Amino acid sequence: MNKAKLIIAVALILLVGIFAGSLGTRMYLKHQLEQSETGRSRHHEDKVKKTMERLTDDLSLTGKQQDEIRKIILLTDAKVTGIKASYQPDVSRIYNQSFALIKEKLDDEQKRKLQARQERLSRRYGSFYFRSLRIAQTALPDIAMLKDRLGLNKTQESRVAQIVEDQRAQQEQIIGKYENRDNPDLAAVRSELAEVEKTMTKRISEVLTGEQMARYRAMQ
Repeated sequence: MNKAKLIIAVALILLVGIFAGSLGTRMYLKHQLEQSETGRSRHHEDKVKKTMERLTDDLSLTGKQQDEIRKIILLTDAKVTGIKASYQPDVSRIYNQSFALIKEKLDDEQKRKLQARQERLSRRYGSFYFRSLRIAQTALPDIAMLKDRLGLNKTQESRVAQIVEDQRAQQEQIIGKYENRDNPDLAAVRSELAEVEKTMTKRISEVLTGEQMARYRAMQ
């Protein structure tokens, strides 16, 4: 399934959840729009904990192995969350278009009721999106990992550490700028975050050797 088909499929699921009645809505909100940031964090932590418990039992992991593998699992989950978040502005745009088409078939009172429902869902969807972005931020590699994987010398380590720190700060600034707005432009958020990442990659490429840069790209 290509990207366009996937986005349309997710948008269709969203609309079905909205209009299929309480069961569809509850199922959608349970699995996609966590009720609170605390709930989302607990869900995230529970997944990691259960995965580690299974791996520890199946593979008889040592304490050191558990610590190292837990970091890998956290990083993987954050990357997957980031991929999911990258689709959300497109899904939001598609279902907003669908709402607009539906309104053309309604009278004024029906439009008012539908608008209220759309606004409630949009607020929840936006809240979920920004929580996902914050989890995805944790996928940024720390300097210790980069030093180990890329073989950075002291000068490179210092410069790369500053670049990564700058990226975290800039991304946090963008998220903070939009997340408390009414009806934030999710596509604009994605675009600004992508520009920060592009700039960071360029800065890092000016510090690393060609071989190191190839290894860095393989880590993404």
